Amino acid sequence: MAATMEHHLVVGNQYFVVYFGKTRVSFSKVSNLQRAVEHEELTEGGLNDFVHVLTRPGSQSGTLTLEKGVLAETDAAKVLRALAPGRRIQVPVTITLYHWNEKQTWTAVRSWGLEDGVVTRWELTELDGLGSSVALEKLEISHSGLTELEV
Repeated sequence: MAATMEHHLVVGNQYFVVYFGKTRVSFSKVSNLQRAVEHEELTEGGLNDFVHVLTRPGSQSGTLTLEKGVLAETDAAKVLRALAPGRRIQVPVTITLYHWNEKQTWTAVRSWGLEDGVVTRWELTELDGLGSSVALEKLEISHSGLTELEV
């Protein structure tokens, strides 16, 4: 049974795709891909062994972090240049995770959509003329929520 379960796990180097509208932008890393709900614990007088958990309306936005190597002039580079801090993202943002299956093809496993995104930070790694590391740019997007999409 364990061998069957292991076969369906997505492990190691994952392959994922990020779309800004219809433009595919390759990122080397996506972090803070999470969904959460704010809650409150309420104890009722006389019931000391039981706690009610109530959800509250959200008061904080989520923050998605995307990292990639700096690009030369491409459609993806144009999209990234347009995403300056403070800019509202007007197109749908979709992140899809793929898995290499037993038929030796990539199959979409899970997909998420970003709602109401605003770029809150853009960062470039240190530029070092003596080093050999790749220049990376990091983009942080605050959003009102992630929804899981059908694949």
